[in-house]
Amino acid sequence: MSQKENVSQIISRELLNMIETGQFRPGSKLPTEKELTAHFSVSRAPVREALSMLRAAGVINSRQGGGSYVEETTSSTFIHPIQVERDDVENIKYLFEMRKILEPEAAYLAALRRTPKCLEQMKNILERMEEESIEKGTTAIHSDIEFHSSIIKATQNPIMIQTLESLSPLYEKALNITLRPNEQLKPKRKAVYEEHQSILLAIEAEEPELAKLQCQIHLRNAEKKLSLFLQDYTV
Repeated sequence: MSQKENVSQIISRELLNMIETGQFRPGSKLPTEKELTAHFSVSRAPVREALSMLRAAGVINSRQGGGSYVEETTSSTFIHPIQVERDDVENIKYLFEMRKILEPEAAYLAALRRTPKCLEQMKNILERMEEESIEKGTTAIHSDIEFHSSIIKATQNPIMIQTLESLSPLYEKALNITLRPNEQLKPKRKAVYEEHQSILLAIEAEEPELAKLQCQIHLRNAEKKLSLFLQDYTV
């Protein structure tokens, strides 16, 4: 892990602690980037990365006119969404390393090889995800897993398919971490849905490079949430 990543994680943890202890109340505005830079005696880069991690995790939001605000919620469940076994931490991190290698390439291949049946399946899963996540307010974890699985299947690559199937239990644990905070926050659930929709639209349009890019964006956002919630378990 780079020095920049260490610093940004420390800052995000400190800010999270301030929110948990009530120093920054729900709906309140955080100090500016300049003020945080001075407070932590760092450059703006790690401050921006720390804020980005908190934003991706659904802890803070940005508003028109500038500034970062603590999410309007009385529940602390989005801050500590799930307990993670220490033995799982490294494996979950390694899983994300693999996902960043495998899934964007799978999206690329899916845009080239998907059949009408594959596309129909992806659309049906995404429709179910929209209903579960946006309308019913759930995390739609199983639909999320099915959607990514449908992309892998659309590659027509049996090795990729078998690899994903063998990782299903760990995959679900990681999604529990990255999606559970969104349960209280409809805009975050909608954002996750739209990320999946963007991947599907690129695959449907047979645009492999765009499908790969949209998948990379989705995984980058998910990894920011994961990094924040695994900090307590980092040795």
